Amino acid sequence: MYGKATYNRIKQFTDKYGIGIAKSIANTGLYFPAVVGQSAYESGYGDRIPPNSNNFGGIKYNPNLAGVIGYVESDTTEYIKGVKKNVKQKFAKFRDAESGFKAHIQVLMLDRYKNARLNAKSPEQQILMIAESGYTTTPPQTYLNNLKSLIEASRDYSKLGRIV
Repeated sequence: MYGKATYNRIKQFTDKYGIGIAKSIANTGLYFPAVVGQSAYESGYGDRIPPNSNNFGGIKYNPNLAGVIGYVESDTTEYIKGVKKNVKQKFAKFRDAESGFKAHIQVLMLDRYKNARLNAKSPEQQILMIAESGYTTTPPQTYLNNLKSLIEASRDYSKLGRIV
């Protein structure tokens, strides 16, 4: 369960970015609360994204990803051989928030996440399946546990699931 602060932060995040996220995920099989929760978590509600990157998905630099205009180096936490470490990584940089969200969805549309898009029965299961497919170095169950309250708050506020 989540607290009032989490609900209010998800509400603010959704009010600011929700329409763009909803448009980006229509007919993809992605759950709105899963994407909002993941975006809010990965970006610290937009407050912890790498400077000037517009990267709300924690997307590592890949020059072949649509909308990438370069990269920024930033400190992050990764699990390396099961050990949590602080490291410096190159993160993709996008022109604006819309480009950043579109790239996040583009990444989630990769074949490696197809099973999660098509077969997950809930936003929580979808996040777990995405994590198991390699989205994060964080152990999958830990990643889901970190996002659960955000997913729940998003579902309660938006009343949305999959958008068709």
